Amino acid sequence: MAYALLILSSACIGWFVKDAAFSLWMRLDRYHQGVRLKSLVARQRKPLPFQDFLAFLENNVRFLSNWGLMERYLRYLSRLLQRRGRSDLKPIHVLGYQILAAGGGALVFGLLTESAFVAASAFLAGAVVSFLWLRDKALGREKRILRELPNALEVLSLCSEAGLSLEQAMDQYLKNAKASPLRDELAGILEQTRSGSSRKNALEAVSARLDLTDFSLFTTSLIQAEKFGTGIARSLRQLSLTLRDKQTQRAEKAVQEMPVKMLFPLVVFIMPVTFLVIFGPIILQFLQP
Repeated sequence: MAYALLILSSACIGWFVKDAAFSLWMRLDRYHQGVRLKSLVARQRKPLPFQDFLAFLENNVRFLSNWGLMERYLRYLSRLLQRRGRSDLKPIHVLGYQILAAGGGALVFGLLTESAFVAASAFLAGAVVSFLWLRDKALGREKRILRELPNALEVLSLCSEAGLSLEQAMDQYLKNAKASPLRDELAGILEQTRSGSSRKNALEAVSARLDLTDFSLFTTSLIQAEKFGTGIARSLRQLSLTLRDKQTQRAEKAVQEMPVKMLFPLVVFIMPVTFLVIFGPIILQFLQP
């Protein structure tokens, strides 16, 4: 009887220790996942240059947002910042950098050339170059997302076929993927779902911010698979094949457009120099007395 009681008490203690250890392990795992996601989503950024000027502009030039044309321009800048993934910047900050670039360019070239026309041209160029730089960065980030999306879908489909849920598959992808814009966006989706938001809302929020057709297809496929109960792995694998075909078509289109894009620099820059090299000596011989 004593042996039976000893065995029963040992089994109860062992069961209690097992449950306590499993609960502690799960808490530690959630803690580490939260730390990793926060490091991916909330990246540490350096303080913005000319912070005082930007703060002064933001606090004292609020009337610009009520002007019709400027309001539309600020909305467009806000859209570019969303596509760029810079939530720490505001449209008024970009406008401030444009003012600094335009004013600095006009001052430097105006003093060097003492020409009002050159100063005005430098002012316009400084404002336009800042805008074009932001637009180019946004387009480059979107191209990287489109290029990496098919590979990410294949990884997610393989993890789903192995029996993992979508959130677990995203977590596995984030553990092994290199730093990239798509990795940051998927980390944001996973962070929103673990903070209480539904998967549908998290996917739709990121899709609306990016406004990319390929990512919208990814969002729609997951939402439809969750709604009708179809297999996520099969949908993701089929979508990855479709997106790879679209990448091939985009590459072929870019190759076909290259001769047309080369026409302008060929006519403006290359052909005049070629004609000068060929016919320059002949013209000089005719001009000699």
